Amino acid sequence: MIHSVLRQALHTRGDEPAILCHTGSHESTRKELTRLRLRRDDLLVDLDAHTLGEPFEVASVGAEGQPEAVGLVAVVAASLTDLRRSLTAANALPPAVHLVVVVADTPGHHGPLVPSPPGLEEWNDLLEMRVRRLGKRGWICELYFPDSVETGQALDCVLHGTNGGRRGPRPVPLAGVHGRGAALWRSGDAAATGVSATGPVPLRRVSPVADLVVRTDDGGLPLWEDGVVPHLDVPGPQSPGRNAPRSRTAQPPTTQSPTTQSPTTQSRRPEAGARVTEPDPVHPLAPLDEHTVNPIGFTKKAGGPMGDLCTRDGRTVLREGTKILCVVPEDGTVTDLDIGRARYLRGVRVDWSGPATPVTVVRAVIALAAGGVPVISGPVPDWAAGLGPALTETLTGPAESELADPLRREEHSVRLRRASLRVHGQLVRWRTLAARAGVPVPPDPLVSVMLCTRRPELVGFALAQVARQRGVRFELVLALHGFSADLPEVRAAVADLAATGIPVTVHEAPADQVFGAVLNDAVDRTSGSIVAKWDDDDWYGPEHLADLLMARAYSCADLVGVTQDLVYLEELDLTVWRSYQTEKPSPDVVGSTIMVDRSVLRDVGGFRPLPRAIDSQLLLAVRRDSGRIYRTHGLGYLLRRAGQGHTWGADMGYFLRRSTRQWSGWRPSSLLEGEPAPLGRPNPLGKPGPQAGRALLRTTDYQGGQS
Repeated sequence: MIHSVLRQALHTRGDEPAILCHTGSHESTRKELTRLRLRRDDLLVDLDAHTLGEPFEVASVGAEGQPEAVGLVAVVAASLTDLRRSLTAANALPPAVHLVVVVADTPGHHGPLVPSPPGLEEWNDLLEMRVRRLGKRGWICELYFPDSVETGQALDCVLHGTNGGRRGPRPVPLAGVHGRGAALWRSGDAAATGVSATGPVPLRRVSPVADLVVRTDDGGLPLWEDGVVPHLDVPGPQSPGRNAPRSRTAQPPTTQSPTTQSPTTQSRRPEAGARVTEPDPVHPLAPLDEHTVNPIGFTKKAGGPMGDLCTRDGRTVLREGTKILCVVPEDGTVTDLDIGRARYLRGVRVDWSGPATPVTVVRAVIALAAGGVPVISGPVPDWAAGLGPALTETLTGPAESELADPLRREEHSVRLRRASLRVHGQLVRWRTLAARAGVPVPPDPLVSVMLCTRRPELVGFALAQVARQRGVRFELVLALHGFSADLPEVRAAVADLAATGIPVTVHEAPADQVFGAVLNDAVDRTSGSIVAKWDDDDWYGPEHLADLLMARAYSCADLVGVTQDLVYLEELDLTVWRSYQTEKPSPDVVGSTIMVDRSVLRDVGGFRPLPRAIDSQLLLAVRRDSGRIYRTHGLGYLLRRAGQGHTWGADMGYFLRRSTRQWSGWRPSSLLEGEPAPLGRPNPLGKPGPQAGRALLRTTDYQGGQS
């Protein structure tokens, strides 16, 4: 079908030239293009080999007296990962009258290539749009604009539509890139700009189009001539042995000539002197694109075979027995399709002994770990230090036999994705690069934890769960429903929390105010752009908020939460594990784990003024507003179920019937990392543990917030 669609597009494009582009390792896509009959002034472009910053030279287009647009631009990608990587290069393509976008295959959780228009009447001259399925999971999208459209912008709109309507956070700072393989550094960002090898960075109106430039070095770069925009040089795809980002800035001739410049690697801001950067094995590696390489689609089945990441015939491959699941290219890129092919595996063993290029193996391991594929390894060689200490330690932790246990396998998967995405994800990496270059960036988002309770005896327990959160900027808004903050146990617990430096706001709500209205009043007192709901008697692991933020970023969801995987049935002193499918879009999440953008909460009308079922009503409102809800893992959370007093009326039998495994006593996942002692007073039983929380619970009281 690809060949016939492109042949028809070439036939109807008129007298203008065409540019046919391909990206990714899918051989059939390149074959489809090479079989086409092209004119002399048409271009056939490998976007992966294009040097960013160099223009596309198209005869009879763009010069004085010539048209600005080409008749056809076609981009044929093997996967969405490849299509997103090509976006920075596509920004340099000329405008097109007819745009054809082809993705040969997509994972099941992504939508079709239906564009999300940019607004502001920019697409009012769209004459025709056609979206067709290609095979089982591929897609073709055609857009026709008689007066032409900016190619990069239109391609970005097509990619935007596959995320369900929400873009998710973009990397900062604004970036410029140059060189072969530089697209790996800023995948999927339409605001990234290709720049020349020497600079200066172009201006848009009166400002540079980038705040930081990354250049890939394949064996020698000229001096950087822009004294305003700093840069970092990183190894290119042909020089994997190079070890650290370095910066060379040309000095003004009056102070220092290029021939006398010190060879020490430097980074220079116009207001600061030269600064030496220390070698680092992690940051020279191109980051991964968390929008396509992530845990979405993770399966809990632990009965599959083991796979191996190894070298075969000089190439790094992922195989299961003699079956080759994917061949990793030299730059180490693993796509969303490659992750999907590994989902049925119980785990993947890493063989470090082959002759493959180090960057190929290291980046492949990083991507598999980010995708939640349970990767294990023996001792990691020194040349793989680019993994980073956290990922190295996690890889070598479990024995292969542990992966046969579904719970232990998922715990290992969560640790891997944390260690990978929080170091090698594009969002984190660019913040790190900005810090190394002295470029200021906005602070991380502030999360407002919102806790509403009717039970003063549980305030210390709940605040202890909040206080141990790590890796997130957050504040607490504590709504006391029907009692005063002057109660001794409440005052002591709030003082202990404030002593940790965590901002806390206390709101006293009247006892007769309906619960939904109390929550809305609490939201009104929050300062963060993100609101996280919290319950007063459940257990939360120290990375609960960080995991939700991470899921929010890679899922592009409007609301995220976790499952009720682990439930402690207090009356029976029994912990049950209900192995729900996680890492997927879902209409239902646990109400006491909801994390939602404050703007989304406002747009759906806030919480309904009801006494119960508040959370389920919010989920319905988000879905009704075409929002996306995402369910991440639930191993860092333990729901407490007492005999009575819940706003959700399921009985104990409901949890017992649906359980996959049961344990006597309080038995959380190891990701919960135990239980802290309540704040504000000594532990009633003298030591931290589940009994402390249970001793504080009165089952006849109202259970605030659980729906």
